Amino acid sequence: MKMIWRLLAVGLLIGAFILPVQAAEFRSSEQSISVSQTEKPHDLHLAGRNIVVDANTNGDLLLVGETILSNGEVENSLFIAGGTVTVRSHVLHHVRIAGGTVTLSGKVDGDVYIAGGDVTITDSAEIMGGVYIASGTLNVGGKINGELRIGSGTVVIDGVIGSANIYGDDIRLTSRAKVNGNFDYHSSKTATIDPAAVITGQTNYTKYETSKSDKYGFFFGAAFTLGYLLRILGAILLGWLIIRFWPRTSRKMADFAFNSPLSAIGYGLIAMLVTIFAVIVLAMSIVGIGLAGIVFALWVLTLMLGSIIGKILLGSWLYRLFKREAGYQLTIGTVALGVVVSSLLIFVPFIGAFVGFIFCLLGVGSVFNLLTHSTEAATTDSVA
Repeated sequence: MKMIWRLLAVGLLIGAFILPVQAAEFRSSEQSISVSQTEKPHDLHLAGRNIVVDANTNGDLLLVGETILSNGEVENSLFIAGGTVTVRSHVLHHVRIAGGTVTLSGKVDGDVYIAGGDVTITDSAEIMGGVYIASGTLNVGGKINGELRIGSGTVVIDGVIGSANIYGDDIRLTSRAKVNGNFDYHSSKTATIDPAAVITGQTNYTKYETSKSDKYGFFFGAAFTLGYLLRILGAILLGWLIIRFWPRTSRKMADFAFNSPLSAIGYGLIAMLVTIFAVIVLAMSIVGIGLAGIVFALWVLTLMLGSIIGKILLGSWLYRLFKREAGYQLTIGTVALGVVVSSLLIFVPFIGAFVGFIFCLLGVGSVFNLLTHSTEAATTDSVA
């Protein structure tokens, strides 16, 4: 489950929201990472099992791990993906979190976006902007100055919020709840509102009749779509499965791409252009229609696999660039890094598209070379 949350979080945090494309300090560890108060990092990205950040960050802070605690001030935005996430930081811009159990008790000057299982905004939390949450259960304390938009199973409001638009199965306002604006909610039953709760605007109830899956889509469409999230998650998961169960095959493709990049790009162009031309020619003949369908299906599979391999290669190349090591790594971290960066490249005019296309060609070319020169792809490598 923790691995699934890690995979989900990486795709959600960075695939769904745009990070600045700039140099950043990257640290990773299979165990624990701790950043003390004496450090003054700028644009810090951490990936590890257990992460504790006490330092103030003079830029963006991105954390990926199983257990994460953020205490220090963050000058820009905070991005977190983890199983158990606790934020006590003062964040001067926005917060984006994906996790299993999420607890927010700090101050946020911007907006907050959270996707999680159990989410708690404690009494000490203060959020100057809006809050947008999709969760299983949600407890809201503290003070939210902006609007609150929620898609959740169980929602408990126990603090001060701005106008609210809530989709939920069980919605409750305690005696300490105060809504500064309209309280709009959608549910299969009326909300439980304590007589001491204060709502300064109108209360509007819409009985929820349609499928539960619809209730989460009304506000997340503006930030990210489920399909896009699943594509990011699927790419990371598939990349991890490839390097996990076919390590020697993965290494062979990477060796070919890095040692013979021009040949790999050439094979990639052949696979993309020549194959589709052959499909068209075959489809024009009655006898070749069936064969054309088979070739086309293989072509699509090759492109899909090559695209994943290209992302793995991109992550490995970036890791080697950041670490300045002679070799390259094929790990879950480099897979995630490659998928993440490839999702950002589309936002970089011209250069981003060019870099993405080159690594896609490298991936497709590596797969094409493997299929035409080796039978290794047909068998599962032994795993040490």
